[in-house]
Amino acid sequence: MRAARDLSRRAVPDTAGLRRSWQFLVSIGVPFAAGTLMNAPGGALLGALIGMMACFADEEERGLGARLLALVQIGVGMAAGVGFGTALHGYEFPFWPLFCVALVAAGWATRIGKGPHLGARFGAISLGLAAGMPAFAPGDYWFAGLAFAVAAVVRTVDHLRFGAMPVPVGLVVPRLARHAEWLRYALAYGAVAALGLWIGVALGMTRAIWITVAPLVVMQPGAEATYRRIVEFMFGTTVGVVVAWVVIHTIATPLVSIVLIFVIAPLIPLQMPSRFWLQTALIAVMLLIAFRLALPDPRSVSALIVERLEDILIGCGLALVGAVLAFWRPGGAEAAARTPPRQLPARCR
Repeated sequence: MRAARDLSRRAVPDTAGLRRSWQFLVSIGVPFAAGTLMNAPGGALLGALIGMMACFADEEERGLGARLLALVQIGVGMAAGVGFGTALHGYEFPFWPLFCVALVAAGWATRIGKGPHLGARFGAISLGLAAGMPAFAPGDYWFAGLAFAVAAVVRTVDHLRFGAMPVPVGLVVPRLARHAEWLRYALAYGAVAALGLWIGVALGMTRAIWITVAPLVVMQPGAEATYRRIVEFMFGTTVGVVVAWVVIHTIATPLVSIVLIFVIAPLIPLQMPSRFWLQTALIAVMLLIAFRLALPDPRSVSALIVERLEDILIGCGLALVGAVLAFWRPGGAEAAARTPPRQLPARCR
């Protein structure tokens, strides 16, 4: 019966990719275009970034309430992160304990569902950003609100028209078997991510939080998936950074940037899950184009790109350490064979 059900699913044309493409296009493109045309490059960058985060925070095979709740969860997480980070304004006590708790919570929440996990993850990233970087102009936050509003409207229309969003074809998310394994994974996840920010601050990087992003993105609750993502993330981001450098130094103007964002954004979800490296490359190109408009001095773009390459090496190296801490066990393959792999329930993928 299960085989027949899978066969019937394959016989139905897969429209989920097109649905996701439309959501990425509108949720990212509208706030970015609005900020660019209104001469608010910081708002355009913030709107595009929030729009992309909102698109990834979508619960598959769930009702509309769950899909909108995921938006609320990441919104609350980011608002809390920005609020605490702005109040602390620096990497002094009590920033580090709070940051570590948020990171470990993000790792632990992976077992619960996408909304809680991404809410904690984006909250931790927002905390690190707000504490260590100059604040956005007050007017820029209107574009963050616009991004959330657009994402909510697009998601509602999509659900009323097509129903629940299917899981991407071919997606298999690993799941750990025991509470102790989840705790070990969460602690390793939080430790290497926090260490990444500490290294970036110690080296004087202007965007030290970028190092933290790498282990947060690539670490999965499974060794094989994590190792594969590390390689693909390094390769994809490197390709994206090189392409972005060429684009930025040749054809990047406000109107051309809008066109490029509208072209790139809908391509991002089409790479899930089999071409993670290409998805990563597209995201790198898109965000660097948005950063270029927000930088007052065009010459600083080259320094930004070089720093991004450094972030990749350090962050992925830390992710590798995190994978060893989370998954290594005496006996290697024999011990792993005694614990059969489990898959994450569809609602948590």
